[in-house]
Amino acid sequence: ARAEFDRAIECDAGNPTPYVNAALAVMNTPTGNGGPPDIPEAIRLLDKAINVDPQFHTAYVHLGQLKLSMATDLTTAREVVALYDKGLNYCRNPDELKDIVSMRILTVAQVDAASSLKMDTLNMQ
Repeated sequence: ARAEFDRAIECDAGNPTPYVNAALAVMNTPTGNGGPPDIPEAIRLLDKAINVDPQFHTAYVHLGQLKLSMATDLTTAREVVALYDKGLNYCRNPDELKDIVSMRILTVAQVDAASSLKMDTLNMQ
């Protein structure tokens, strides 16, 4: 699947959709020897989708979820809130606005709860 998305990118580098689809393929494909997916590559592709089309809300949602799941400290988690804030500036319709606002609210709640509990990370262990 990744090769097909790479071909789509070659055909139309200004289309953000194949970047997001390639990132999803990367996240769902273990690396050699069954290792974990190449998360930095997935992040790079999602960032590229946003650079290609800053209004492509799907890229903000996937990038935010991925970065939040990988956050090792609250500073990184707060960067996800900033990402969602950026995405809010580019929403094209009420449904996109609702999606990003919902993701932002959930992220802020997690960060605020962790801060209130004097935690350094979102990891509950």
